[in-house]
Amino acid sequence: MTLPPLFAADVMLGRTARWLRLLGFDTFYDNRAGDDALKQLCLQEDRVLLTKDVALHQAMPAGASRLVEAVYPRQQLEEIMTVFRLDRFSLPPRCTVCNGGLAAIDKALVRDLVPAYVFRTQSTFQRCGQCQKIYWRGTHFGKITKFIENIRKVSG
Repeated sequence: MTLPPLFAADVMLGRTARWLRLLGFDTFYDNRAGDDALKQLCLQEDRVLLTKDVALHQAMPAGASRLVEAVYPRQQLEEIMTVFRLDRFSLPPRCTVCNGGLAAIDKALVRDLVPAYVFRTQSTFQRCGQCQKIYWRGTHFGKITKFIENIRKVSG
């Protein structure tokens, strides 16, 4: 079985990094990380650097980076999905804030951590194992799901 690639995204690809995380791809992103830190991280952790910076791309070993040509996040995501054939992976989402793994959490444990309305109307919750952010299927879930399905169709 082929493992999904690990990514790191430069400062110009923050929104795209969040979408990759929602799709379940381990994607390092820190808007304070400099070029040297990103390069070192990618080499140490066998990550593919996603960048808009031509000089940074050229400074990386062959195959260790991808110069993203698309301008807008949706097109960037489509490009990355197509180039790396990411449609063949079905992964659970990751935390969009810190890239941590999400795990189910008992509803009773989130009573004081989410708005009262959310607690009353939602039955399932997930929590990030790193930053502790709580996730639930809010009103935006349908839009996100449709967006992801459309991206998978285009890239597949």
